[in-house]
Amino acid sequence: MCTRANRASVPDSCHALTAAVLALASAIVALAVAAATIPWRRLRSRQSTRAKVDSTRHIEIQVHLSDGERVRSIERSCRTGLKRAARTWAPFALPLDRVEVIPSAPPLGKADIFDAWFDGSSGEGNNAGALVVVSLGTSQESRELSPDEIAGALVGQVERLVIDRYRREHPAPVTAAVGTSHDSPLTSMSALVTHGERSADGGPPANVTDIRALLEGIKKSQPLVPAGPSTNGPHGA
Repeated sequence: MCTRANRASVPDSCHALTAAVLALASAIVALAVAAATIPWRRLRSRQSTRAKVDSTRHIEIQVHLSDGERVRSIERSCRTGLKRAARTWAPFALPLDRVEVIPSAPPLGKADIFDAWFDGSSGEGNNAGALVVVSLGTSQESRELSPDEIAGALVGQVERLVIDRYRREHPAPVTAAVGTSHDSPLTSMSALVTHGERSADGGPPANVTDIRALLEGIKKSQPLVPAGPSTNGPHGA
């Protein structure tokens, strides 16, 4: 028993083969284009990232130690910490000008802000600007801090500086309290006694006497206030 050959299967197979070849060619071209544009795309992404994150090159790092290898390690760690802090607080620039690592500084660091610092652009210092310096210690309880620990202290000081700058530039609104009195309890009770005496017709009411007794007890329980200098001499003469 024999079967007839399907003559239509030959053109269908040719069409399928042609479509597969075209799909493979287009995939190869797309892959080649993607591989060729990798350097350009990386450069573009870096430029966009740098545009968003402010540079930290203007921040000077000074390490006052004699060990050259330790100095370089601390500088590297501090520079890395500053770059990460810049990404954290982007797009605003870090409010910091200089970093000094010195053994006499606190282990957690401290920040000094000089609002009117001479910038060197004018001989008389008329164009002075602010200078922010962070000082970092190198040891804690006779234990030398690692470069990463010093960099961590630097990042903490940067965070405090950013928060302080934000609070100064965006002060919280001051709302006056309604219905509050700043008078002392003695003054309030004295006013109450005076009001009771003025409103009484034939004599002080019964509760005024009780208030007077309570007022005297509060006065006795208050701490003594030291007297000021006498105008009549040291012995009151």
